Amino acid sequence: MMYKFTNRAEKAIEIASEIALELGHNYIGTEHIFYGLAKEGTGVASKVLENQNITDEDILNEIELLIGTGDPLTESESLGFTPRSKRVIENAFIEARKLGSEFIGTEHLLIGIMREGDSVAVRIMMDLNIDPRI
Repeated sequence: MMYKFTNRAEKAIEIASEIALELGHNYIGTEHIFYGLAKEGTGVASKVLENQNITDEDILNEIELLIGTGDPLTESESLGFTPRSKRVIENAFIEARKLGSEFIGTEHLLIGIMREGDSVAVRIMMDLNIDPRI
């Protein structure tokens, strides 16, 4: 299924892909999407994280701690989403539709991550003491 993303959400996904390559990961996981949401800087999700004093550097440190790094990959290598990341995007789509939007925004992606539950991104949220009610 093809999804429509806001410009900010597209940018967050692009950043997720870039950090995955930089870290030598051959996939885009929930942790990369979470990092992209924080690094994007202007979307609702970024502001929510900023209000909880969570930075993209905090998330990157957690990714490196939990997953590790490899040799950086080249952009020509095609990265795919993990099954869990695909479910996050599907959750985000469902959330956007519930709220009357045909576009997935950064806020929908953040909710999608939280709805997925058992993921590296949620583990990072717990490690960083993020309050999901905010």
